[in-house]
Amino acid sequence: MRIPFFILAILVALPTSPLLAKCSKEKVCTMLKTMGHFDILNECPAAGPLLAECKKVSENTLIELPAPNFVENENGTITDTVNNLIWAKKGFLEKFSLKMASEFAMGADVDGSSGWRLPTLPELKTLMYKERVKNVSGQKSWIHPLFDDGRGHYYWTTTTCEEVSVITDRYQRKLCQQGDQGAWLVHFNIGAVFWHHVTAEKYHAWLVKDGK
Repeated sequence: MRIPFFILAILVALPTSPLLAKCSKEKVCTMLKTMGHFDILNECPAAGPLLAECKKVSENTLIELPAPNFVENENGTITDTVNNLIWAKKGFLEKFSLKMASEFAMGADVDGSSGWRLPTLPELKTLMYKERVKNVSGQKSWIHPLFDDGRGHYYWTTTTCEEVSVITDRYQRKLCQQGDQGAWLVHFNIGAVFWHHVTAEKYHAWLVKDGK
């Protein structure tokens, strides 16, 4: 029985070494753009220290826009005269992936006009209010009171984690190393910023366009 046991021990050990040999820092950092930590560790069991190393790279931070000045246009839109943006007064609560939301925005008609798009993260953050107050819907959320968003929802932005990888909102510092496979969202219910994979068909669209 000793010889078969010895052979079995060798066979069990064989897959491990080639597997670990493939898990270079470059490979793990690339995987981190599209995979979660547990999935990476399943494929590369010794990748824990490399994950920490990968997180140290590409910490691009957000550049905020100036504080807005919103003017009600009485036609379903609101103008920010400081940042020269025109906003839809309310969000669209269909559930979209980021690509679906972008396509929806491009084909949308608000106030009888076209030219709409999804906002960047700095743009959408200008709608966030300093406290939780009643908005046009009569419900409370962390959105400027001129807008209509009920109790607040998640909205896509076009800002990917490749462009901005580190966010500090009113709660905590958040890191995303998913590259262009992750994008940032604003959640007006709790006044926070999150990221998610761009393929997730779970979130909503708020439309904006450049002023004339």
